[in-house]
Amino acid sequence: ELTKPVLAELRRSIRAHRAATPLLELQRALEHEGWVLVYEGRIYVKEDFCLHTKHPGHLFMMKEAVDLVGLPNALYAFGASTMGPHGCGELQNPLIFGINKQVGYEQCGALMPNTYFGGGNMSSWASESTRAAVDWVPFQNRSATAFYRGTLNKHSMPGWNDHKSCTEFAYGNYARIHAFAAARRAPDRVDAACTSDDCVGDATCTVRCPVPPPSCVGLVEDFNSGLRVGEDVAGETVGLDTFRRHKYLLNLPGGKSGSYSKNINHLWRTEAVVLQWVAPFVEWYFPAMRDFENHVVIAQHSIETIVAALEQHPETAEAIGRAGRDIHDVFLCPHCIADYIKTALEEFRAHLNISTILDDPEKASAFFREFLPCDRLIEVVGGSHGKTLDGKTRKLDRGDLAHPCHEGGPAPSAAARLAHEWEHEAAVRRDVAAEAAERLAHAEHSGSPALPRR
Repeated sequence: ELTKPVLAELRRSIRAHRAATPLLELQRALEHEGWVLVYEGRIYVKEDFCLHTKHPGHLFMMKEAVDLVGLPNALYAFGASTMGPHGCGELQNPLIFGINKQVGYEQCGALMPNTYFGGGNMSSWASESTRAAVDWVPFQNRSATAFYRGTLNKHSMPGWNDHKSCTEFAYGNYARIHAFAAARRAPDRVDAACTSDDCVGDATCTVRCPVPPPSCVGLVEDFNSGLRVGEDVAGETVGLDTFRRHKYLLNLPGGKSGSYSKNINHLWRTEAVVLQWVAPFVEWYFPAMRDFENHVVIAQHSIETIVAALEQHPETAEAIGRAGRDIHDVFLCPHCIADYIKTALEEFRAHLNISTILDDPEKASAFFREFLPCDRLIEVVGGSHGKTLDGKTRKLDRGDLAHPCHEGGPAPSAAARLAHEWEHEAAVRRDVAAEAAERLAHAEHSGSPALPRR
């Protein structure tokens, strides 16, 4: 039941795009600054794709998804902006896959998982989840405070004047400062603090996280939080095991632009009650979230009240935490993420009808040779935790058998061959099952035993 609204929103967002001809859609994707080609089990991008800090994680994830479940041939535009896809609603632009939508579902484009699940490395993400399961604390034995650790964005946004950065565009800082203020008002209910390494190695540093951030001094005071100007809201930096020792975990908007926060990725698996600060941004699995069923929505003046109410009803609180774990188990496990990516590409291909080109080797080869930047392509050959693709990509020359522009098309990868074998085996199993069902139906109708055919 959790998957239905998620898949429905995926299909709605893709079908909201007015599709042109398959050839034109593929050409438009290549005009986008960040495009990704998935073809015959291989991942290709332009050399400069990896200059964006979040792009390598996306490529790690796509490579792992190819290896886990196999991916269909696709060429798509990708954007990792915290503000979500933009411009894709204009008729001449491609459909863009983003990692969040800052202003809600009606923002153009479709959604992919963010790039912070193990840095895109599904094996690393699985290891984190395993360690969390081993280091388990029963719900009733945990601290009864709403816990949060995070930073304040200390710098103005590029391209924005300081006043706009500190007022209209500072929702992340606004939410965080109000959470820190709640911790001062009700320390028995809220344990929220700022983490910063600004003072490391500086013996003269006495204030690590002042309110407001340095770039906003003189422009805003305390974000109407009640904190004193210059007050230090710093706290100790902790490991993920500390989060697992609390009943309630706060998720606040991102510090840069008040959009998604990678912090939430690891909260669902803890079986704590996720307290989601009210905000318009959405990620790909958010349609499955239900207030007071698998999380609780909070705001600046309700944190302490919500925690107190849940403490009065511990069975309800524990049930919400258990239901929140379902979010992880259904959507955020490594195989779940790979399955969603595969479904997203399948829906994307079907709507734009690009399979008519990409699944035809002769047409695909002709398209690649005419439109791809054949001299500036790299192939992703392995996934790894981190922010760079050093050693995990290779530059392709035109004579490389794996090059999309190679005469006759690239040789399929081992993952693609395995996927074709899986598809063949699945088809055989379907045929055998259908034949068995047909024999059984015939036997029931005729009264004779359903013997296997020789």
